[in-house]
Amino acid sequence: MEGDNLVCNFKKCRKSLTNVAFVTACSHVLCDEHGTREFGKATTCPACQTDLSNKFEIVRNNLQPSEQYKSMILAGLKPDVICEIASRAHAFWAYQSYQEKTYQEYTASKSKERCTEIEQYYEQIVSKTTTELNTLKTQLSASKKDVEDTKKKLNEISDKLQERNRQHQKLQSLYDAMRRKFITTSTFEAKENVRDGDHDFVFNPRIGSLDGDPPANHVQKRFSVGLCTPRQ
Repeated sequence: MEGDNLVCNFKKCRKSLTNVAFVTACSHVLCDEHGTREFGKATTCPACQTDLSNKFEIVRNNLQPSEQYKSMILAGLKPDVICEIASRAHAFWAYQSYQEKTYQEYTASKSKERCTEIEQYYEQIVSKTTTELNTLKTQLSASKKDVEDTKKKLNEISDKLQERNRQHQKLQSLYDAMRRKFITTSTFEAKENVRDGDHDFVFNPRIGSLDGDPPANHVQKRFSVGLCTPRQ
């Protein structure tokens, strides 16, 4: 039921009934559209499949009767008949209320089951995601540690390289100083040798020699200067 109105018992409709409805002896009610269509094909209740072939087992009622209709429909009937009619009408409403309650409980149960399934599904997803997140955090921590270790090793290598460069520069400076000193000393010794006359001149005038001496005024010059090349 929807508020104070009945709802169509056709399983695919459930429309609120306010004007015209088909009422059956099996206590079901259908909207005008589905009642006309279903009962036009067969006198079987589409809600419970009950046979409704007898007279007055299917009635099309106006749910908004006029005041004159209300005044005349039960007029002249005995009070016990009126009470019986009212009792049966009340029983119809009670059954519709029970049926609606049962339907709503069924719907709520299905919705709850569906919610439970969805909750379990997302709990699994959350659990899986949490596990993956923890794994990624562990991997990230390990990667950070590796990066720190690599930076530390790089700094150590950089310090060693700087120290080697300083040693190399020191050795290069010492080598250049020794090379300059050695070249200066060698050059000075060579100049001293030249200055001291490290050379011979032989002058043999021809005085009638019989042993084949060279002609007169021949000059033989021997000159030798020793230069030392510095080692690299």
